Amino acid sequence: MGTNGKQAIRTGTPRERLEALSPERQSKLLDPAEAEFVAHGFEHASLNRILVAAGMSKGQGYYYFNDKADLYRAVIERGLRRLTEAMAVNRATPRTADEFWAQVAEVFARIAVVLHRDEALAMLARGIYEGPGAQAALVEPLGRIRKQLDQLILLGQSVGAVRNDLPQSLLAEVLFGVAREIDRWFAAHWPALGEEEALRLNEKTIEMIVAMASPPASD
Repeated sequence: MGTNGKQAIRTGTPRERLEALSPERQSKLLDPAEAEFVAHGFEHASLNRILVAAGMSKGQGYYYFNDKADLYRAVIERGLRRLTEAMAVNRATPRTADEFWAQVAEVFARIAVVLHRDEALAMLARGIYEGPGAQAALVEPLGRIRKQLDQLILLGQSVGAVRNDLPQSLLAEVLFGVAREIDRWFAAHWPALGEEEALRLNEKTIEMIVAMASPPASD
């Protein structure tokens, strides 16, 4: 994380400076940070331990992040990218309601498989629900996920898969809340679930979401 022997020019925000680094150089900070958050959670993670493991001084560390919450957010966002890449989701635009829900089910199933095969990523996911500190640190990425859900609802409505008899904001709040609670339950029970059982429960939760979100039968 050095500056090649020259004084670094302090331009941009810490996050922008971190993101400007190559993945290899980012890993020198984010790998030990991820290990610390996995082992101790957000609340009990120690910045000092992270910096020691990264071989950085506090001054060097704060060049790339504002505080522990900022570093945690960077770790979680990297984890989300890793999850997305490992899922290799089919991004073809659905043409029918059946195709839409089949794609949604595929996403849920692949998330379950990836998390069962990447223990560190699964533990990071569980840590999101650790407490208010972790939740407050993730307002920005959770907001982006909410926007993606809004777009998904619109796509589902365009192919007749999602109901449009409710205000858009109400429908989005309900579905986002349900998805969050499902995710929270899986996070709490993940250690006891085998891959086969997780996939079975994923299928059942998708059935529940489809029943809630589909257009009423009378339509």
